[in-house]
Amino acid sequence: MSQSTQSGRPVPGAVRSRPDPAAGPDPAAGPDPAGGSAPTGEPASATGPETVGTPSRRPGRGAVLALAGTVAALAAALTCQALVITRPGRLPGNAAVLYLILLWWAVTLIAVAALSRLSSRAGTSRRLVVGLVLGGTLAVHAAALTSGPRLSDDLYRYAWDAKVQAAGIDPYRYPTNSPALARLHDGWLWPDPAGCAALRHAPGCSRINFVWAHTIYPPVAQLYFDAVHYLPGPDGVSPFQVCAALMSLALTGLLLVATGRASRSPAIVAAYAWSPLAGVDIGIDAHVDVVAAVLSVAGLLVLGARRSTGPPGPGRAPADATAGRPSRRRAAAAGALLGAAIAVKLYPALLLAAVARRRPTIVIPTAVGVVALSYLPHVLTVGSGTLGYLPRYLTSEGYTDGQRYRLLGLLGFSGQGAQVLAVALLAAAAAAAAWADPARVGLPRAALWLVGAAFLLATPAQPWYGLQLVVLAVLAGRLEWLAVAAAPYVLYQSLFDRLALPAHIARPGGYAIGALVVGLAACARLARARRPAGAAPVSLVPVSRVPVGPGPAGAAGKVPAGAVAAVREARTEASSRPEHARTRSPG
Repeated sequence: MSQSTQSGRPVPGAVRSRPDPAAGPDPAAGPDPAGGSAPTGEPASATGPETVGTPSRRPGRGAVLALAGTVAALAAALTCQALVITRPGRLPGNAAVLYLILLWWAVTLIAVAALSRLSSRAGTSRRLVVGLVLGGTLAVHAAALTSGPRLSDDLYRYAWDAKVQAAGIDPYRYPTNSPALARLHDGWLWPDPAGCAALRHAPGCSRINFVWAHTIYPPVAQLYFDAVHYLPGPDGVSPFQVCAALMSLALTGLLLVATGRASRSPAIVAAYAWSPLAGVDIGIDAHVDVVAAVLSVAGLLVLGARRSTGPPGPGRAPADATAGRPSRRRAAAAGALLGAAIAVKLYPALLLAAVARRRPTIVIPTAVGVVALSYLPHVLTVGSGTLGYLPRYLTSEGYTDGQRYRLLGLLGFSGQGAQVLAVALLAAAAAAAAWADPARVGLPRAALWLVGAAFLLATPAQPWYGLQLVVLAVLAGRLEWLAVAAAPYVLYQSLFDRLALPAHIARPGGYAIGALVVGLAACARLARARRPAGAAPVSLVPVSRVPVGPGPAGAAGKVPAGAVAAVREARTEASSRPEHARTRSPG
């Protein structure tokens, strides 16, 4: 027995190597002083010296500094939100709104780093970090309730569709400005001349966009609008904002559950919960995409792994590798949830390729069946008009003529050639997601591949479409994709206002930078995975620099020579183990 553990007690000031995660908890270490357990497969501390001694129940200086940094980052995010809210002008505001939102994204990443630092400090419980994430989420949504729509006026369409349904009329039957619906006009959605003048519109205006078009939103989204309409309270934006905030809190809770399953720090959830997506697109503009995201994440969790009982092996996903085959009931429930998500916003259909490797004969037919059943009553009533504005939307967005694929346009592709190439690349991404080895590529990461590829190919202008991408990036632990999720803000704002860069540079430029960030992160991760087999983990506190002396074990500033010898021997043994032969791929 080394001198560092003589008589079963640790020697103050003695230094030891990082324990082997595969060996499980040290029976001599006692319970976690924070009242919880360290995430499986993650070191208790990412930085700083590791000392053997009686664990302190009081947070150290590093934890206090990390907590202060977290609070400061949250305050900065709320400040950015307040400045976005108070910017004058018509939707979506001027270029200053874009610059504030991009700054907010940077602050969000700083907040995640500070929370992660706090989470890694000794004496910090998971419960504290979860509480901070939820507290920040509540603050962001409380501030959002003080503002009307900021970037988008889609929630007026939600309110109108709900009003049409409440009158017993199928929402797909008539366009918004149809004379058959004139009796439903009110002073809020259809202002009088004075109200139109206040909105800087001509008399006879409406707050609803595309009044000449049928609704585009699928049936489950219509059920959500109808449910919000019947909630008590006055007509206006607040009921939709409150419901969107509640759905956002539910989404945050699901992401926290997912991080617990994957043995990750809950700090990463702030990448969504404190971001402009939560604070503007969901909290202020109340986009229905949050409902689709809640259903999608719930479906992935139902279909995904059971709680891991040990650390992942080299290159393996921490949660998905031990999942096994889901039961028929679980597969059917996941398929129903994913089908409902598709019937809110159609793009969650991309997830079906990623989940195809888990009971595809149950999951996919169930999802398709839910979508079909949701459309069936409207098809029987309206017929083909149930598709609403969707075909014309694809044309107006430039997808049918191949002009929307901005990154492909930078490579010289346009028109039908861009369409064919986009379909081929998306099919390749779907095949990679469907056939990836589950032991190495977790379900969220496979889904992220596919949704990320679709985002880079389609380059949508709507920032709120990035919600699905950010959620999958959090689930997969791949925050470099946030750079892609921030790109639509640049494109969207450039459609309404002049930016510092010319439009032909700014519009594809955000996506080009996002793709570059993702590519560099992938190269860095690949380089780490190919580290030479004999390379041992780098210690932040070299043993050779620890002051050694023959004095008593408790002497200040001195460590007994026998303890150092034991440390060197343990590190040599650890570096020779197979599990240290290569760097484990994160998440």
